Amino acid sequence: MSNWQLTQLTHGSAERAYHAHSYYDIRVFDTTSRYIAAHRTHFAERPPTADDRIEIGIIDLDKDGEWKTIGSSTAWSWQQGPMAQWVPGRAQLVWNDREGRRFVTRLHDMDTGQTRTLPQPTYAIDPSGGFGMSLNMARLDAVRPGYGYVGGRGAQLRSRHSRRDGVWRQNLDDGKTELVLSLHRAVRFLYAQLGVRTSLRYRLNHYRYWFNHVKLSPDGTRFTVKLRFRGTGKNSGWNDTMGVSLTCGADGKDLRLLSNATSHVIWLDNQSLYLWRVDGFYLYEDAAPKGRVLRQIAPESLGKNAHVRYFPGSEDRFVYDTPYQETIDLLIYDETEHTALPIAQFGNHDPKNGPYRCDLHPCPSPDGQKIVVTSLADGGRQLYLLKREPTD
Repeated sequence: MSNWQLTQLTHGSAERAYHAHSYYDIRVFDTTSRYIAAHRTHFAERPPTADDRIEIGIIDLDKDGEWKTIGSSTAWSWQQGPMAQWVPGRAQLVWNDREGRRFVTRLHDMDTGQTRTLPQPTYAIDPSGGFGMSLNMARLDAVRPGYGYVGGRGAQLRSRHSRRDGVWRQNLDDGKTELVLSLHRAVRFLYAQLGVRTSLRYRLNHYRYWFNHVKLSPDGTRFTVKLRFRGTGKNSGWNDTMGVSLTCGADGKDLRLLSNATSHVIWLDNQSLYLWRVDGFYLYEDAAPKGRVLRQIAPESLGKNAHVRYFPGSEDRFVYDTPYQETIDLLIYDETEHTALPIAQFGNHDPKNGPYRCDLHPCPSPDGQKIVVTSLADGGRQLYLLKREPTD
């Protein structure tokens, strides 16, 4: 029997007031595990346009899920939201927004109520709270709708792998930015790792490349990023095998190839990452020049791709969902006991696929006692909290 209590945090589906949290691999809980960063929309049945403004807010768990609006944004997507997240060690919230056709970061200080603007959008934040990593969200929207942001400029679609585009590092205090890994350098490195025959095939296919899913290691010294590609023709398709995961120093040095055909990659510790690849979840060592498989994770339970998050401070216990179906289960797996414990089930997830489906994206809190998800269970996107109850 599960000792996790389920509560619906937000409401309003009947009035078309929908709520969600951003992507599952960022800090949607603050350091104290009391506040959740979220956003509110008023439609759900179509892709967003550049004119669709959403509310940015926080949910106070000590006040029965009270909502407080902090700001707004016109830079967001169904799958990743505005990437609203907490700055580690600070009472500060960041989210992405748009000024004209330029994507920016808003940094809000909860103590002073002041909001500053930084010149690049933010994807991931250094665990020490000093800097963030940024990607070209306009290019991402153009080549992979549903993940980037509409209404921006700078997609650079004429270039298949630009020297002036890539992964940026942005100082959160003064806004100074630096291009630490260009698309051009990443692609050249990939060609060298693939070998002559395979790299020649890639060149002849004239793939267009882009970055997505940049994530920093727990000590902030390295990041991983997805390098994806697709053909440039009008009818060029795309699938999950068309991409690789790279790792790199946060200073742009020591570039490595983790693996190809990866999905849902997250750091477990400073030396290893877990990810879905082809037929299961695997733990990989961040080795040079290529990653090395350490072991398969829960092969008897994780037979399909999912959103997996290890609990903070744990290397053998994680929460995962069963996405891409109308009824989604949420489970906790214990690798020591080799047990999968169902803790909740969420129905009504229609559409189950497509660019504006609703994934649970389970996020555990820093204290390991809470999990937040976004679900369509009541007919619209709303936040739900699972709280661990004390056992006798």
